[in-house]
Amino acid sequence: MLHTFAHLFIREISNICGYSTASIKENIYSEIDEKNDNVKMCGVLIYVSSPDSDSSLGGLISIADDKDVFENILDSMLEHASWCSGDPLCISSTKQGYKNLNYAACHDCTLLPETSCERFNCFLDRASIVGLPDNPTLGFFI
Repeated sequence: MLHTFAHLFIREISNICGYSTASIKENIYSEIDEKNDNVKMCGVLIYVSSPDSDSSLGGLISIADDKDVFENILDSMLEHASWCSGDPLCISSTKQGYKNLNYAACHDCTLLPETSCERFNCFLDRASIVGLPDNPTLGFFI
């Protein structure tokens, strides 16, 4: 779920702020206590891959510093993630991508350029974030 969230967030930053998706990268941090299967910590780091004319670290910092802008980006991300031009095939898919390792995730809604993704665009599922059209309560954020 963290991986899908990172992809959707990067895509939304690209749409709203004008960054190219290829100029933004992700790092996912997660640790599970194996004794009782509790999540010890989880987080996502979104950063600019190179400080060139396309982007600057200051632009991402200004987004994170303003709570209202950050909330608007999250709301917009969830709204955009609830529909894909590949639906209903995309949202109902259980075998997409490399070695069928994705569920509801395609190039129209979730996948990023390969240089931006540390996990090779695998293990993605948009439905885990926004749910299914007939059952939105399956999504974490809805």
